[in-house]
Amino acid sequence: MTTIRDIAKKANVSVSTASRALNNNPRISVKTRQRIQAIAAAEGYMPNYNAKNLTLGEANVVGVVFPAAENNVQGNPFYIDILRGINKQLAPRHYVLSVAIGDHTEQVFENVKSMVEQAKVKRFILLYSYAGDPVTEYLRKKALRFVIIGEPVEDKNDFYVDNNNYQAGIAGTEYLLGHLGAKHPVFVESSHEWPYERSRREGFQAAILRRGVSPLIYRLQKENNDGITVEFIRQHPEIDSIMATDDMIGFEFYYHWQCAHPGKSIPAVSFNHSFILQLANHQFHSINLFPENLGSAAVELLFTDKENKGGEEPPRKIILPFEIS
Repeated sequence: MTTIRDIAKKANVSVSTASRALNNNPRISVKTRQRIQAIAAAEGYMPNYNAKNLTLGEANVVGVVFPAAENNVQGNPFYIDILRGINKQLAPRHYVLSVAIGDHTEQVFENVKSMVEQAKVKRFILLYSYAGDPVTEYLRKKALRFVIIGEPVEDKNDFYVDNNNYQAGIAGTEYLLGHLGAKHPVFVESSHEWPYERSRREGFQAAILRRGVSPLIYRLQKENNDGITVEFIRQHPEIDSIMATDDMIGFEFYYHWQCAHPGKSIPAVSFNHSFILQLANHQFHSINLFPENLGSAAVELLFTDKENKGGEEPPRKIILPFEIS
């Protein structure tokens, strides 16, 4: 492998001069820079971006922080698509991603702390947002660069990428009522009270109340859920459709509804448009939030401090569109 010492020797300059030339340092004349860069290209020289950044006290790594495994979200296909979008944008920047996970919030926090203090990771993308999160508080205290996927709960000055979940909740409900002939949908969510779920629920409630119908909300429990859910469904025979906060929740509730009503089906609208819908029938519809684009946009926002060429104040948020299919 060609090293910078090889380039310096071939160009008959010092290693420091070769390094400055390859980094377009204005202290080196344009002619010398071009000559050394041409030699480097001819020799197939590949710079060590990580070593270069480490001299500045930063690793070429972006930490991607998952919610704690106790929240049962890491297997959600939505996050796989987000990671794909993140990686797609990191590659041309010569960065890699490193995932921070843990069974409990304390473990996630310790992983992030270790990334910062031992691995010199200075940039993070958080796949969640909730009040009192020790990770977010730590990153703010350290004045590190981070982007939240989802709307910040505590500090609206945080950088974030999101969809308009309130409008998506309205649009999904109106699709159920207007296109699929529903009259009495049930809104199904997790027990975590995530901010995005709350916004989607509020959109659902607004759309339902316009029709003069009382909103029906059901919260799936973490454990021993099957019998409770089927009993709820039997207590509400008016349910003729489902609106769910994500595909997995919608699919689970739909399964329980069919257990209570064998051989029957009702329309359902959920969020994320994941591959799990391939297991469902034609009655299942989904709101595509384009998670890969969310991941890509998060990286773009994460690097505006280095890449903002216009001198203007970079945006603190990016809101992406959604689509019902």
